[in-house]
Amino acid sequence: MVSMMRLLTAALVLSQACAIAQLSAHDRNLDACKDGWSLCDRTSLTPAELADVGQARHAKNINDCRSGFTQCDQSQLSPSEANSVAVANYERNLSDCKFGLQSCDHSKLNRREAIMVSDGERERNRSDCIDDLGACDPSRLTAGQRIELVRATKQRNMSNCQNGSDLCDYSKLTPSEAKQVQVSARERNDDNCRNGWGSCDHSNLSPVELKRVLSLEHQRNLEKCREGEGSCNFSELSQAENSALQSKDHQRNLKACTEGFGYCNRSLLTALELDSLPPEQPSKK
Repeated sequence: MVSMMRLLTAALVLSQACAIAQLSAHDRNLDACKDGWSLCDRTSLTPAELADVGQARHAKNINDCRSGFTQCDQSQLSPSEANSVAVANYERNLSDCKFGLQSCDHSKLNRREAIMVSDGERERNRSDCIDDLGACDPSRLTAGQRIELVRATKQRNMSNCQNGSDLCDYSKLTPSEAKQVQVSARERNDDNCRNGWGSCDHSNLSPVELKRVLSLEHQRNLEKCREGEGSCNFSELSQAENSALQSKDHQRNLKACTEGFGYCNRSLLTALELDSLPPEQPSKK
């Protein structure tokens, strides 16, 4: 909270400094005095300006006090202003306590507020423990909440195991849960293999699953080869598939050489195809 207020103060000072740089020397000095800067020269100000400076400095001091800033000077406040500041500080401390901020001062709460804040703290602690977030203090849980925590921790571990998370602790699974996790692992591996996602372990597939996966992998590789992708593995294609791809590539090369558009390699053409082409034009330099 204090760090944030310091950052906001620094940003405000920088903004004011940029604005002051565009003013006249007298106006810059007047604003510097109003902001309490050390560069202020009060001797150059008129009585009216000195009064304005006093009012500005007083208003800023009230704001600093209401905001809890360290530069607040309580001695400059009137009784009514001091009371207004006290109310603002009280409400700010109550808000800090409600949200569990370290700046909360429990000693400044009345009995009813202390009970409300304590209830909120217990609920936040219960939530942190159940969700495995924040600073959980199990010693502050009721008997029922501890049972709830055990159940939530067990469910979270089961979910981690079923999802293949590194956070899974297999030693905490029952035999029945371990079987469920194994089923989930097999299904996840089958999905990975069929879709080409993540890691695929062929050894964990059944004969039927392996046959289907190999067919899908072959089809994916064939598609990559047809699209000219670098990950294509020609060695895994059949002779007929290789021949079809070579024929397709030959036709593409012939079309490029004939139309003069795209990559053309005349050395791959037959003598008859070369005779049908227009003379090759020399490249312009």
